[in-house]
Amino acid sequence: MLVRFGLGLIFVAAASSVALAAPMTPEDKAALQQQCAGDFTTFCAGLPPEDGPETQACFQKNMSQLSPGCQNAIQAYKKKG
Repeated sequence: MLVRFGLGLIFVAAASSVALAAPMTPEDKAALQQQCAGDFTTFCAGLPPEDGPETQACFQKNMSQLSPGCQNAIQAYKKKG
């Protein structure tokens, strides 16, 4: 389940406020997983770990409350796109 969570979280975080314009590198995935896993658990724990509309909406809704590390990882990815 952790692998599914990690993969889903990556796409949720990256797609939360920007379309996936650029391919996601393994480094991007690792950074988002590392920085945003706790935020998923805190804000979206009751949701499926896949990249679905409910999970994306949860990240979008809570964007201003996400940890600085998660916000920075998302912003860094968005700047690459």
